[in-house]
Amino acid sequence: MKTAILYRDELEEYDFGVGHPFRGDRYGNFIKFMKKHLDEKYYDIIAVEPVTTEELLKICDRDYIAFNRDFYQAASAGWSSYFEGFKNYQSQDNKPMLNPGRIEEAARIIVGQAGAACDYVQSGQYNKAVSIGGGMHHARKRFGEGFCIYNDVAYAVEYLTEKYQLERILVLDTDAHAGNGTAEYMLTNPKVLFIDIHQDPRTIYPGTGFASDIGTGARAGYTFNIPMPPFAGDSSYEAVFNEIILPVTFEYKPEIIIRNGGFDPYFKEGSI
Repeated sequence: MKTAILYRDELEEYDFGVGHPFRGDRYGNFIKFMKKHLDEKYYDIIAVEPVTTEELLKICDRDYIAFNRDFYQAASAGWSSYFEGFKNYQSQDNKPMLNPGRIEEAARIIVGQAGAACDYVQSGQYNKAVSIGGGMHHARKRFGEGFCIYNDVAYAVEYLTEKYQLERILVLDTDAHAGNGTAEYMLTNPKVLFIDIHQDPRTIYPGTGFASDIGTGARAGYTFNIPMPPFAGDSSYEAVFNEIILPVTFEYKPEIIIRNGGFDPYFKEGSI
């Protein structure tokens, strides 16, 4: 069976501008790389519509959404300096620089792709679905940081529990940084097992995700933080998967797995 690759050119608008480390061309570059190295018989590229404000309200407060819409629209037109209150909703690293794209509009596409990915897998049309640009795991309900505006992982969980009434969802985060935003969303959700493998939080942003953080109350034991030493290689990851992640997953028996990948664990930075 083919894999669904959710992508559209407008994702490149998720671009914080010249001089910022997060540029939108990464999405198109990935598609070019994939087409060059992977036969098209293995995948379908599917364009998905952005979510509405009403859908975003599943994971965000209304005033946060309104600020993002107005601020980032102004930023793309070169007028963001006239806005006040940025620090109330976004960290400094989410501030656009010269000539940014239509960031908020592209963020809605990423969230829309999360919902579509759930539909494709739940319907049986595809066994796997990949959302290009997905994994905005630092975004919270009313605050964005770490280049993340809206948390599509949290949206996928809400979407699956609301539309499909799933009871056992595994969220596996393998990004080098701890998914602090996703972890915050999962604090009170009894239908999620959250496993987060990341670099030692004493050595990297955002400084969260210690092994002792296992959840609280009824969710105690349903969060697994697995800090890894800097420069941990394949053998370390293999040991963690064999000794922790796979046994826990088999015991939990998830109905679906949401994997938050991230590019930064890859050892050849900038090779794609």
